[in-house]
Amino acid sequence: MFQRQALVIGNDNYRVKPRRTCVNDANDISCALRTIGFISHCATNLESQTMLLRINRFRESIAPNAIVVVYFSGRAVQYNGHTYLMPIDNDWISSENVGQSAYNAEEIIGIMHTKGPRAVILILDCARPYQTLVGETPFFVDREPLGLLQGMAPVQPPPSTIIANSCEAGATFFGLADNYRNSIYTYHLLRYITRPNIDIDTVFRCVALNVEKSTNGRQRPDRYSSVYELLYLVINSYSKNLARSSTMQPDQQLR
Repeated sequence: MFQRQALVIGNDNYRVKPRRTCVNDANDISCALRTIGFISHCATNLESQTMLLRINRFRESIAPNAIVVVYFSGRAVQYNGHTYLMPIDNDWISSENVGQSAYNAEEIIGIMHTKGPRAVILILDCARPYQTLVGETPFFVDREPLGLLQGMAPVQPPPSTIIANSCEAGATFFGLADNYRNSIYTYHLLRYITRPNIDIDTVFRCVALNVEKSTNGRQRPDRYSSVYELLYLVINSYSKNLARSSTMQPDQQLR
């Protein structure tokens, strides 16, 4: 039986422009993954060095042929065509040190693949506006613009990789769920990710459809997949037909 392992990170307490739901999102996702048999490591409000330590420690724990999930809720920036996930000590990060102080999403995927997993699934719950960080930049205070863009750049991952983004590139709207606890994306992800006998691509399609519907099209998640098998996070042989038939379409009524 293959191992299922997850690293879940949520950063709210940014020194400049903190966020609201990321810690809740991370805790809830980690708990949900544990209920379906994942070994889930959850960490919140990480500074730069601690975040690096957590990522490397998790990488060393990955078993061969494991299904690996890496979930990040927080802030991200683009620089030189790469997406960097931001630690909470974001007030001193610049274009000169972003590569050493934040975490390149492609490199995170790459180091996970060095351990020979069956698949790597990266879930990024971050806003993705294109605009240059000028004036009200959340990462630079009283400094000249340094060429960083808030949000996520296109990622070019290796085979057996899925990347799920909570919104499309260039998006400025980032929805809050009606429960005021979770982002709209994580709220719907929590509703689908533990359902048995649904392949992971279908899970992400259902989540995206519900997010788009519940935000009236203002938030449109996207995804990339180079996983060519039907990959299931949880299987229940007794409810396979019922589960698939009841979850292939977005809900008609959303709470």
